[in-house]
Amino acid sequence: MAAEEQSSPKAVFGVVSFYMFSALVMVMVNKWVLNSSSLPLTFLLLQLVISVVCLTLLSFLPPTSRFAFVPPRWNRSIIIAVAPVCTANVVGLAFNIYCLKLVDASFFQVARGLTLPMTVVLQSVMTGERPTWGTVGSCAIVTWGFTHTFLPTPFISSASTIAPSEAQVSSSVLSSSEAPVLGMVFGVLSAAMVAIHAVLIKSALKSVDGKTLDLAYWSNALSALALLPGILVSGELAGLPKLIRGEDGNLGAFALGTLVTGLVGFLICVAGLLSIKVTSPVTHMFSSAVRSVLQTLLGVWLFRDIINASRVMSITLILTGSLLYTWIKSRPKNPQPQAESTPMKDLAEQEGLLESTSQNERTEALLKPVDLESGLGSEARRRSSEPGFEKSRRD
Repeated sequence: MAAEEQSSPKAVFGVVSFYMFSALVMVMVNKWVLNSSSLPLTFLLLQLVISVVCLTLLSFLPPTSRFAFVPPRWNRSIIIAVAPVCTANVVGLAFNIYCLKLVDASFFQVARGLTLPMTVVLQSVMTGERPTWGTVGSCAIVTWGFTHTFLPTPFISSASTIAPSEAQVSSSVLSSSEAPVLGMVFGVLSAAMVAIHAVLIKSALKSVDGKTLDLAYWSNALSALALLPGILVSGELAGLPKLIRGEDGNLGAFALGTLVTGLVGFLICVAGLLSIKVTSPVTHMFSSAVRSVLQTLLGVWLFRDIINASRVMSITLILTGSLLYTWIKSRPKNPQPQAESTPMKDLAEQEGLLESTSQNERTEALLKPVDLESGLGSEARRRSSEPGFEKSRRD
């Protein structure tokens, strides 16, 4: 909590509120566009392009500005070095956006609920360090929340729903929409890519001398280029003329949504950099929990999502496990001889703290986290756990 002790309550409240608002807008606008469009990869490509443009515009800021940035030169050796993390980024974003397209906005954090367990498992495999029983218990609760969708707890009926009064949904329809199999598969794959990304980012940061915004620039720029073949293979290129003619989706909504999410994805990066200075991981997790609740309520209000006891139970379990994990990691440890903390370990823990869902995040991640956020925002938050972060940012 040291960060918060040095910051005023107004600063903490302002940064947290700004981040929560940006993340909620990101998810809801993405879902709004995806509901009426069959061009998810094109939509994602344009978001990444806007983020790259916004990063480039930072070069016009005074050198003394906290967010001053000079776009790196295109260098073959650096591109090769960051290619693995960029590949994980773009694949994770694609899984993210397909997951959001297929599942309800209120159910998105459940679909990506295995982010924390997968990150902890991968960290343990890579470092050889066994997680504590508290961490294992937290991950077990989160996993229970995810699997509850398929294996409901006895005596907790999924029939009682929270939905607009005019929405009369038959039990068969409700059952089929409870856990769209393909959407859940994309959610699991997205969570796996978040965990892999946390491993690869360590070496990628070394290749750019620890410069967070440089890595964000490369991730967004190279991910945008990597999406081009995917758009061709998926046949979305042929769908663009139909969108322009109004035969497939609403061009105005698509353009507005692209602009809003592209700009908001960039603002999430700014919010991530600010939050490093004025908030703690515990505050991040609690704000993420509040955001998940608001996201569920907004999904019901804006998209008439169906919320029943089974879904409420899944969301509650995932949030409970994430909060428990945060509490365990925030407790002071008894001083004892132990191996030096590694960047990989810190990155994996931070990923669990900041993503209860999310690409979005990026987009959670697009959304990560928990949220559907752009890779830009994810880079900034993941970097915050790197030892020597403040020194690298001053450099």
